[in-house]
Amino acid sequence: MPIKLYFEDTDALGIIYHANYIKYFERARTDWLRAADLDHGPLMEMGIGFVIRSADIEWLSPLTIDAQIEATAQVLTLGRSSITLAQTIVHDGVEVCRATILMVCVSITTKRPVSVPENVRAAFMKGTAE
Repeated sequence: MPIKLYFEDTDALGIIYHANYIKYFERARTDWLRAADLDHGPLMEMGIGFVIRSADIEWLSPLTIDAQIEATAQVLTLGRSSITLAQTIVHDGVEVCRATILMVCVSITTKRPVSVPENVRAAFMKGTAE
């Protein structure tokens, strides 16, 4: 997913603020779900949602204003109630940030883990999105 970086994304040093990378990863996951016909609305109609259990993030190189980046998401593992994703942010063909994100499928009423429904599991198994 292409993302343009703006002045509002920077910190006092003029580089992209570290917390914004988490937003870029979230946008890539959301677009990835949409591409698999799993927008948040239909998931909620099924009574489920996904929450982030953990995020292991490595910042490899700084980004600055006006950069054009690509954020990606790819399934690493699919458990009974969890999905582990590999996510990257790339600028000019160079990986500048990578993350391993563990998402857990939860009931929207109880907020407790539930099994990933088979139709959602099949959509996740399609692999990657950019």
